[in-house]
Amino acid sequence: MPSIVAAIEMGGTGCKVAISDDNGQFTEQYSFQVVTTTPENTLGEIHDWLALKKSERPFLAIGIACFGPIDLDKKSKTYGYITTTPKPGWQYVNVVGAFHDLNVPIAFETDVNAPAMTEAALRGDTSAAYITVGTGVGVGLAIEGRPIHGLLHPEGAHIKPEHISGDDYPGCCPYHNSCIEGMSCAKAVADRLNILPSQLNTIPDDHPVWNIHAYYIAQLCASIIYLTSIQRIIIGGGLMKRQILFKHIRKHVQQILNGYMDLPAITQNIDEYICPSQLGDLIGIQSAFDLAQTVIQK
Repeated sequence: MPSIVAAIEMGGTGCKVAISDDNGQFTEQYSFQVVTTTPENTLGEIHDWLALKKSERPFLAIGIACFGPIDLDKKSKTYGYITTTPKPGWQYVNVVGAFHDLNVPIAFETDVNAPAMTEAALRGDTSAAYITVGTGVGVGLAIEGRPIHGLLHPEGAHIKPEHISGDDYPGCCPYHNSCIEGMSCAKAVADRLNILPSQLNTIPDDHPVWNIHAYYIAQLCASIIYLTSIQRIIIGGGLMKRQILFKHIRKHVQQILNGYMDLPAITQNIDEYICPSQLGDLIGIQSAFDLAQTVIQK
């Protein structure tokens, strides 16, 4: 039987927090969104909201799906921290520690690993990759219901890609310049057009910049396929609301693989293999809810 739990989705540009209903299901009634400013302000606002709600509707656990990189090693002195993120002001911020005084178990995971777990469970897949494309680019992997952890967690968006012909953009990643994130995040697309990321919605679907953008995400998809043979790739995030990108990405993936992976998922059913989330914008907060349920079950 599901329990009442709290969920926090911390993204690159915004955060959401919510409490489930009596059946452990997300309800919009208990959610709100804050703009991520300073860590103190953002985490403080979330904490205060949860503390108030806990007195009204006691919850038994918190699930946090957080942008990264994050420290997931419970033996580490910085477990629960955001670590070397490019996001200004958010390096080495103790996220989990901000909620310890609420005295409930806390599940902490990346904002891409958690959706990968939820999507795989929803679809009945034994493995899934979740890619988010927006302010940044992130990659999560789940196999047999478990997220991939090791030295850290998957950071496939920082692979160095091949440049598409005619693209002389140098990249914008502060660590690697022209990695996949540096070539395909919202800022990278906007820089090529000499506009602000907030103006990208004014660019028509037939503009060539979207094909360029999709080429880099397709290289990420192809790398994931080669390395993991994952059962499905789900792509979300703000930029992926532009549906034409899926068409470009699928086309480029097939061209990159060039017949080497002669499998129906690639050759016949790629629309189902590389696809959007079944939950749309709710995938982040729902996956945080699902995380919270896991620590209660333990």
